Amino acid sequence: MEASIEKVIDKYSDMVYRIALTRTKTVENAEDIYQDVFLKYSEKRPKFKNEEHEKAWLIRVTINLSKNFNNSSWNKRVVNLDENLKFETTEETEVFSIVCNLPQNYRTVIYLMYYEGYKLNEVAKLLKKKEGTIKTWAFRARQALKENLKGGWDDE
Repeated sequence: MEASIEKVIDKYSDMVYRIALTRTKTVENAEDIYQDVFLKYSEKRPKFKNEEHEKAWLIRVTINLSKNFNNSSWNKRVVNLDENLKFETTEETEVFSIVCNLPQNYRTVIYLMYYEGYKLNEVAKLLKKKEGTIKTWAFRARQALKENLKGGWDDE
């Protein structure tokens, strides 16, 4: 199953970018990761069993490149500027801000489950972690989101 690079980019660009953004927290770094993922794809031209295998490969490469970036000594010395991301509504801005303040593992699990529609066992395979670990991260992430989001809704 061989698809043109343009078709792959069209199909998966939003997903790759969002995963990179949730893991790096900055637009510029997410764009760099995005470019690196598709550069790797074009260089390697991997063969996939099906679309799901291709999608999983892109997610795994995005996570690995983001992890490498976050662990780099250069990145540890950089201070990020406060960015004004544009969203449709105030609620989306607040939720995104709260999600970005979660620990990286929790952010990734939330993204894969709620934006990409993966089940816990699938997320575990993608992240190469035990299903129990992913279940714990998902539970803790939801609890943290619930606590942080509760304040705005209780007052209404």
